[in-house]
Amino acid sequence: MSQSYGVLRVVRMPHPQPSTARGWSIRARAPLAWLPDERLVHLVTRRETSIGRALSNDIVLMDLSVSREHARLILDNDGCWYIINLAPHNVVWVNGQPIPSHVPFPLRSQDIIVLGSTMLQFLAPHGAGLQSEEQTEPRPTSSAEQSTQLLPRAQSPAILPAPAHPQPLPATLLPGQPGAAACASWEEAESEDENLLGAGVTMQFALSPRLGRRMRWLMVGVGLGVLVICALITLILNSFIGINALAQNGASGLLAALTIPLIPALGTLLLVNFIDRFEREPWYLRLATFLWGMVIAIPTAFFIERFIDGVIMNLLEPGASTILRSALQGLNAGFTEETIKGLGLLLLFLVLRDQFDNITDGIVYSAMIGAGFALVENFSYFASGYRNSLVFLIIYRVVLGWLGHPTFTACFGSMLGYTRHTRSRWQQVITPLLGYVMAVMLHSFFDFVDIQAGAAVQADPGNTHVAMLALVAIICDYIPPFIAQMLLLYLLIRSLAQEAAIIREFLASEVSNGVVTVDEYALLQHSFQRTRQERQALWQYGFKHWLRVKALYQTEIGLAFRKWHVSMGDGQKNGYLRQPEDVYRERIRRLRQEIRAYEEQARAKRRAT
Repeated sequence: MSQSYGVLRVVRMPHPQPSTARGWSIRARAPLAWLPDERLVHLVTRRETSIGRALSNDIVLMDLSVSREHARLILDNDGCWYIINLAPHNVVWVNGQPIPSHVPFPLRSQDIIVLGSTMLQFLAPHGAGLQSEEQTEPRPTSSAEQSTQLLPRAQSPAILPAPAHPQPLPATLLPGQPGAAACASWEEAESEDENLLGAGVTMQFALSPRLGRRMRWLMVGVGLGVLVICALITLILNSFIGINALAQNGASGLLAALTIPLIPALGTLLLVNFIDRFEREPWYLRLATFLWGMVIAIPTAFFIERFIDGVIMNLLEPGASTILRSALQGLNAGFTEETIKGLGLLLLFLVLRDQFDNITDGIVYSAMIGAGFALVENFSYFASGYRNSLVFLIIYRVVLGWLGHPTFTACFGSMLGYTRHTRSRWQQVITPLLGYVMAVMLHSFFDFVDIQAGAAVQADPGNTHVAMLALVAIICDYIPPFIAQMLLLYLLIRSLAQEAAIIREFLASEVSNGVVTVDEYALLQHSFQRTRQERQALWQYGFKHWLRVKALYQTEIGLAFRKWHVSMGDGQKNGYLRQPEDVYRERIRRLRQEIRAYEEQARAKRRAT
């Protein structure tokens, strides 16, 4: 198996600009590819690596300003990295300094290299090798992640290749230092939570440490109590529907009402699992949002809608327009249901803000709430309409409308997630409001067309012309949700691309510091390859080892997102012995040690047999 010595990541492809008095100035924004798995990271697997436009090079850059054989990276026997410009006419810059041809120029990790019009960053783990005679100040961790202003220099510290077994990172508090005992007990409790609940580092810092153990258990008890009460109400309401379906349609009608709604729900769950590719959401939060839609939102919306419907009937005169009546009923359903579903999203965003990272998370949690709500609602539709309109319901609720509720709720959820992408206060207020209004209007218009089409058919049941127009109206009713889905798909693609860019940008310094290995850094950019690696661990070493490998990758990605949130204005966590970044690094070290120890033990057993 080839060894990975370092990595070159594509920063951007600008036109080279002359250096200033302060050096080469680089914007912090990482490149956003249309496809998240697009190759923007190149592994350096040889001690001499050729770079150019020709396909025969070790690293191929598709840039017309790059020559066929442009530059060469060299790792010497002392562990020092060099770059060589292979031709006088080639453009090769290192930190804003032009490199003459055929002269080895020293490199160190996080150096910025410009080849033609392509800007790259060189990353390799720091080693304990020889240092240059002229020492330079250690680079701050955030230099390649925030603004970065890199000063040109003639000499750089030597870089060693990535060791086969990286040394573990030291703990923040060493034994004997003040606070070490408290820190050890805290880590012990954190490890138990991980084993029992699958809770990661983010959940450990979700609630303020000022909340005592009793208060936390009280919050959990209140939440479970509300869940149980709502579940009982939902069960009682649907029991009457189920008994009625059994009496009218027999066992086959009840069975259809119980099984057919599972199809769109399972489809939504599979879709959510597919799009949640990088910073994956915990299973218990997915389950909690699903239960919010299925158990809490359903009975609450039922009683509120019944009450508002009664008010509307009392306010409208008997001869009021059917269109006005349908519009008010549609607005009642859209406003009530989207408000209650949106409250679940807002509660999650406010209480567990660190778990609500971006647009992707907003879409994921919205889809889960919508899937839970639609599951129970579809049960009532199929239970009452099994005998007369089964085929119509399958087409209307399963084939065409299986993403109806998730789409409406995702309009608000995606805009709520967008607030994590911006520092502007007015955007953080206006954007979720616009998303909420869009969700209410889409849902209200959808129900209005549905109610009005049904009312037209009931008013003239024998008129085939009216029935045909009603059918066309119901089919066209899916055009606005389809347009919204295309918009959400665009936002999702851009959000996934940014997630990959965040991983590239904010784990760069962790590669230099040895926290993240070169192979892991390259693997984290590619969700499908990472999933394949996780499955390979499952087949070869079993379920528990698979959980460790998944936890390692997710902890590394979580570290990148934590650093991104800090760069976007999130403050430090007060009241804790250590900050989340330190805990992430410690957990990465521990998981990697456990993985290697288990794999070595498994290989030893296989050799013994």
